[in-house]
Amino acid sequence: MVYAGGSTFWSCGYKYSSPNYRAVVSQSIDGGQNWTRHELYSGSQYGYIRAVAVDPSDSDNVFALGYINGSYTLFKTENGGSSWSEVSPSGYSGTPYDLVVHPANPDRLAAASSSGLYTTTNGGLNWSKVTSSFSTSNDLYQSEDLYGLVISTTSGIWLWENWSGSPVHWGDNPGTVSINCAVACADDQTMYAGTAGGAVWTSHYGLSTEEDTHFEVLPAQVSVFPNPVTGGFAALRINLPVSGHTTVTVYSLSGRVLQTVSSEIMTAGSHELRPGDLLHKSSE
Repeated sequence: MVYAGGSTFWSCGYKYSSPNYRAVVSQSIDGGQNWTRHELYSGSQYGYIRAVAVDPSDSDNVFALGYINGSYTLFKTENGGSSWSEVSPSGYSGTPYDLVVHPANPDRLAAASSSGLYTTTNGGLNWSKVTSSFSTSNDLYQSEDLYGLVISTTSGIWLWENWSGSPVHWGDNPGTVSINCAVACADDQTMYAGTAGGAVWTSHYGLSTEEDTHFEVLPAQVSVFPNPVTGGFAALRINLPVSGHTTVTVYSLSGRVLQTVSSEIMTAGSHELRPGDLLHKSSE
């Protein structure tokens, strides 16, 4: 099921009407209390929609990917489901498990499949496989915090930053753990991942552990100067072991946020930041 904003949700699947399977997507505009079914294929034999995606820039644009009598088919509506068009996605392969629309380009989509990760730049007409080291991708979500697409795979979690280049492994030494789904909690920037074995992992930006599973956590080195702080002003020296999105926040002894000094992509190595008049702020 896909959340489309407000009280609107979309789901997908099939309706069995002996001896045929009819490909359907369903829409609820009241938080799931009532549903409207859209039959995208109601002919004979077999139809099955496996993934649905909503354009984040226009909720009336909805895509649905599945099979029609053994052939991959992509459906699209531009009016919230009143009418649908379909294309045969050239170059796409594998059982579709998830579908996501690029946040700034409705003609660009990514699909998780049993054959890997696929993308299109022309609304689904032509697809290409994204180079990667995983064979199956199970789940996708676009992360604003991580500036890219988070991919749950049969070999851990991967990040496709800005939908360009090759996805990179997210987290250290996950082995061959199969991740079925992952989601980030916006308020505390914690990622939760569900495995094929029924476990749930939790991590802060992917650099933490499940109980009895050990990842190497690489902490940043932080120093304050002058120390002690004099005159109310200080600077922070930070040494990052790896490149990535880094948020630096200064707290008072009581736990109150004094200042978010930086929230940006930083390279590995040393950085110097100047938060400003911390003594004055801490006394407010």
